[in-house]
Amino acid sequence: MVLVMSHPATAMRKLIFLLIPMAAGAVFLSGQKTRQMPDSGSPGASPGTSASLPNTIDVTPSRGVGPFDAKQAQEWRAAAETLSAQSRYGEAEKLYVKLLDEREHALGLNSPELARDLTDLGRVTFAQAKYQQAVTYYSRYLQIMETSKGRQDFAVTAPLAKLVQVYRELEQYPEAEKYARRAATVAEQAKGPDSPELAAELVVLGDLLRAQKQFAPAQREYDRAAGIYQTRVGAAAPEMLAALDGLAEAYLEMGQPNDAETAWRRALSIRESAFGSSSVEAADTLNKLGRFYFVQKKYPEAAYCYERSLFIRSKAHGDQAPDTQATLVEVANVYGAQGRHNDAEPLFRAMLTTKESDLVTSVNSLAALMASKERNAEAENLYKISITVLDKKGFVAARKPVLNPADPPPPLLAETLDQYAALLKKMRKRSDAAKIEARARMLHSLGDAGKGPMALESSAGRPGRVR
Repeated sequence: MVLVMSHPATAMRKLIFLLIPMAAGAVFLSGQKTRQMPDSGSPGASPGTSASLPNTIDVTPSRGVGPFDAKQAQEWRAAAETLSAQSRYGEAEKLYVKLLDEREHALGLNSPELARDLTDLGRVTFAQAKYQQAVTYYSRYLQIMETSKGRQDFAVTAPLAKLVQVYRELEQYPEAEKYARRAATVAEQAKGPDSPELAAELVVLGDLLRAQKQFAPAQREYDRAAGIYQTRVGAAAPEMLAALDGLAEAYLEMGQPNDAETAWRRALSIRESAFGSSSVEAADTLNKLGRFYFVQKKYPEAAYCYERSLFIRSKAHGDQAPDTQATLVEVANVYGAQGRHNDAEPLFRAMLTTKESDLVTSVNSLAALMASKERNAEAENLYKISITVLDKKGFVAARKPVLNPADPPPPLLAETLDQYAALLKKMRKRSDAAKIEARARMLHSLGDAGKGPMALESSAGRPGRVR
């Protein structure tokens, strides 16, 4: 048999054609074995396998590739929540960002399990006034809920409410209203037209309309919410309160004071039944009613409401608490409007301790604010109250005032008289202003005695503070 030798190049081509299918088969078998290998966390994994798996912390470009360390995530969340409780929001934010990043790597960018992390990040950025970041997190939260639950599922009302909160804080009311209307639509479709869930969304919508001075539409939303609550949970249920408060405010702005009074009285009755007649919640409504009656010039009713509120707050928070002191000023204002300055004096004396001068300074500041708003009569009443408190010996009211250098009035009285005289001039009560200025000069001269000529010269012609 004769052997015919092929050309070397031809032989090489044949060899390549034989090797290519063999190599492909080897690669296929290798891939099959790789897919059958257990991961590093499975029983039977080889010691070298874990080194070949991606480190989650180092994975940046891709998502949904695992693994996720649930124990580590729990520790980070616990630490972040502790920091949030301590108002250390910046530090908490860093941990929440790490949590979100880890979960994205493990579960993908659209996993429903990201919702909690996004909510937490929205909360801590909102607390730091990082409102645009909060919008970004809450918008993504909304997108995930829409994808996983559906656009009309009631679950989407949670992120919608968060977006309303942020835009409301930014005073971007039309944008907030857009999300609030959608939340109301979803609640109505998911829970029904007479559901308490819908009523809650209607109250939020009413608040936003009222903030935009759309009082009639706001009143309709509040009225519908109140009707739903009355039918579903009862006319005396605490759930009614937000709708009634909103109704009262809307009616007042629409020039319907009788309807406003009715709404506030209903709210007061509910708060007294639900929380107690001596509760702080009742005091809040009494303050609103007191202000309402004061504006309506129903001074006896205003005094009654403010006196009750003052009693409740002094018992609950103490005589020197800010809300107690604020209510005290309102009581004094009502007494002043009624000309009951002698009634105001014992009330102040019973309440004041070492913080007397601080309170008088606050009253004077409020008087100056009232004067700047052209509410001169209220400002005058406040200055009279301050003078009554400070002038324990009747120096200002005396026909022939006499000063005892050994026991002079407090220096703050002279400053108060300066401000009061300036207000009287503004009100064109020139004779009263001259009388007050004369007494102020006596006090200043007594205070400047012994300070030398320079001090006396600098004290002349002190300007009042009222503009």
